[in-house]
Amino acid sequence: MRIGALGPRGTYSELAARAHFKDRGEFVSYPTITSTAKAVARGEINAGVVPVESLREGSVGEALDALAWVDVRVQAEIVFPISHSLLGVDGTTLEKITQILSHPQALAQCRDFLRKNLPNAELIEMTSTAKAAEQVGKLKQPHMAAIGPRGLAKLYGLDVLKNEIQREEINVTRFLCLSKKDGERTGHDKTSIVFYTAADRPGILHEILGEFASRGINLTKIESRPSKKALGDYLFFVDFEGHREDEKVKETLGEVKKKTAMLKVLGSYPKRF
Repeated sequence: MRIGALGPRGTYSELAARAHFKDRGEFVSYPTITSTAKAVARGEINAGVVPVESLREGSVGEALDALAWVDVRVQAEIVFPISHSLLGVDGTTLEKITQILSHPQALAQCRDFLRKNLPNAELIEMTSTAKAAEQVGKLKQPHMAAIGPRGLAKLYGLDVLKNEIQREEINVTRFLCLSKKDGERTGHDKTSIVFYTAADRPGILHEILGEFASRGINLTKIESRPSKKALGDYLFFVDFEGHREDEKVKETLGEVKKKTAMLKVLGSYPKRF
C-alpha cells in the first residue's frame, strides 16, 4: 500500500499517517497538500493524509480547496498531538538567531514564545516544518533556526534548542485520510460536504441548514471559504453526524441538492471526536 503525505520526511502529516497506518506501507512525500490530493485522485497512491484543522489556528485553506475541487473522498479523520521544538545547527544559541523558518501554522502556534524570546527574528514561511528543518540543515548557518517536531533534528542533523514552545500544552491537529472511497459504516460516523448556492436571497443558508435540523441531524462544523469565482461568492463546508448511507442522511442530502448549485459529498468516515 502506498500512502502519501506532505513532505519532505518528518512532517506532522507523515507522523500522523504512520500512526494511523501503524507504519505499514510505503510512505511517499509530496511538496504540497494539493499535490498529495491529486496523487490520490490519479491512483498514484492508495491514500493521502493532509492537515485540515488546527485546534489553535483553525482550518487549513489549501486543504479545504483541495477537498472542494479534487476528486477524492475522506475515508478517515486522524486527531494527532502537535509538539513544537526549536531546532538549529551545532553552535546555534537563542542570542544568535535572526531568522526562523517553519510552516505558517507552526509559526502562529509558537508566537508567544517567539515574541518573548526572539522578538526581532525574521519569520520565514515554508511549505512544511520538515522543509524548514531541511533548509536549516543544508545551509548550516548558526543564525537560522527551524520550528517543528523534535524528530526532525535527527533526520536533518540539527540540535534541539528548546522543546514544547507552542502556546499551549494541549495542541492537536485534525488530519484527513483521503482515498477513492468512503469509510465503512460503524454506527458512529461523520459526513463532510461542501456546497455552493447561486441563489442570492435572504434565508437560503437558513433553509439549507434547516433540512438537517428538521431531521435531528447534529452539525459538528460549518464554515465558509471564498469560491474564487467572484467576490462575495462562498463555498460552505459542513460536517455532521451520520453516514451518507443512513436513510435520513440520504433524504437530507437529496433536499439540500435541490437548494444548491453544487453539492459534493466529501466522504463519510468513523467519528473520532
